[in-house]
Amino acid sequence: MSKKLSVLVSILLLALLSVSAVSAQDSSVFAGAWPYQVPPDGHFNTFSSGMINLGYYQDLMEPPLAQYHWGDGAYEGMLAESFGYDEDGNYVVTLKDGIMWSDGNAVTSADVVSTFETAYLIGWAIWEDLESVEAVDDLTTKFTLTTQSPLIERRILTTYIRPASVYGEFATMAEDLLASGAESTDDAFTSALEELTAFRPEAYVASGPFQILPENISDESILLVKNEGGLGSDTTLFDEVLMWNGETEAVTPLVSSGEVYYATHGFPPATEQAFIDLGIDILRPPTYSGPALYFNYTVYPFNVTEFRQAVAHAIDREENGFVSLAESGIANECMCGFSDNLVSSWVPEEVEDQFDYYDYDPDMAAEILEGIGFTKGDDGIWVDDQGNRMAFELTFPAEYSDWAAAAENVTAQLNDFGFEITARGIQFQQQQQEVYDSNFQMAIRNWGLSSPFPGESFLEPFRRYNGQGEVAGEGIGGGMQFDTNVTYSGGDIDLVESSFESSRGTDTAAQQEIVGEIALAFNELLPAIPLWERYGNNPINRDFVSAPAGDDPVYLDPGTDHFMPYLIITGGIGPAE
Repeated sequence: MSKKLSVLVSILLLALLSVSAVSAQDSSVFAGAWPYQVPPDGHFNTFSSGMINLGYYQDLMEPPLAQYHWGDGAYEGMLAESFGYDEDGNYVVTLKDGIMWSDGNAVTSADVVSTFETAYLIGWAIWEDLESVEAVDDLTTKFTLTTQSPLIERRILTTYIRPASVYGEFATMAEDLLASGAESTDDAFTSALEELTAFRPEAYVASGPFQILPENISDESILLVKNEGGLGSDTTLFDEVLMWNGETEAVTPLVSSGEVYYATHGFPPATEQAFIDLGIDILRPPTYSGPALYFNYTVYPFNVTEFRQAVAHAIDREENGFVSLAESGIANECMCGFSDNLVSSWVPEEVEDQFDYYDYDPDMAAEILEGIGFTKGDDGIWVDDQGNRMAFELTFPAEYSDWAAAAENVTAQLNDFGFEITARGIQFQQQQQEVYDSNFQMAIRNWGLSSPFPGESFLEPFRRYNGQGEVAGEGIGGGMQFDTNVTYSGGDIDLVESSFESSRGTDTAAQQEIVGEIALAFNELLPAIPLWERYGNNPINRDFVSAPAGDDPVYLDPGTDHFMPYLIITGGIGPAE
């Protein structure tokens, strides 16, 4: 089916479904949507690739220690009763008493220890600054740190806590490896990681207000049922949570029909307008992230800085953002690896003045290419200095309609400029893994993270997509294979180590200096090309849910801190009255 025909069919479906909209919904059920894998491919090991991933709704089963509120810059305890530094500079967390796992065990400090020690096997970034984690008593955990910083605190408090009853054996393996000083390349370490990757628990053990039972999983949806005794089980206003499976195309008619009350799928402008016409409200929270153009550095000339700079000038990012998400796709300005919204807080003014904003300028792009020996043939196609036509494949997650639109528009723009780019959509989980595996030429993946600390955003291209991955089993293929030891106008810099260093300590001025160095290096070298920053265009159907007004500061909480699971747990959202 052609793209235009597909869009037309979707709009017609919206119109038909609006006529026959479901008017009688179960008021005790919250209905959302997230794409997930069903068993046997999908599983309950939340440390391993292929898990049944419900995104930020994981909070409903494995809540974090605390929730960060961006509006006032403060944490609110979730599993944690109290948290902070002791007089020795260690970070200490005390859990709320009486919270129960769905297997009948109490949530204790052993679960916190098990979570962080198991994460050591995967190489979680916190272990760059964490010496050990230990249980002081049943409810208190001490993190012995090499340095203090706001980012370390964030990494501790926003981590999903997993049950020791499920992952304890892997924590024990990690303890032994830590004690022996084993390197990640040693056989014992590799063996432990392989065991964790292959581990398949029989049940999803939850400490939040809801749990997943195997019999409630289908291709179409997952029904989360109450976990009595879990965090928020006495405050949530819903008895069940129904999560529909699918990406934008599958979820669109469900939003229109009133079967999905809230979604975050990045809907095309025409679909968004159709929702508005049906009386559905649209929330536009910031995400501090968006799509970027990634390169495989083993493919020439992607490893040539001037080539990437030329590509940046050849793309009209404002057009790209608008055709993808209309007013919710805002072109990147700083081109520095993290959100424009955070630049003034983190980058010294004298550094920001040095940024190249890579304005849309095809003539400048052509001049740069000619300067490195590229020529344009009589057929209008660019040829590099080695005689090769600029013909490449660009992959993107097929189900992500906003990223798909971005990829197709980038392809059209670069082909108009004189390249031969072929865009190919791939099933979204497979496309991500192929980037991790270095099995791509060009790809659309995210820049940035929903974090107030730029260092975490820098690590997306420098680490996650450069050979690390996120969970066990992903970081095996080398990713984009970008050498992070680089030279820029400020000298030599190790981008990974500097990203970690930018968040260490409590000297804000020193952190800003390092962030400025990394940001300028990113801006000059463009390891990936940010396209636009995504603001949500999230439909929320107030006919079925009672939620805060659109200007409530809770909607400033993005990503890891996403407001919706928080509101569900705390009773901030409930059935419409």
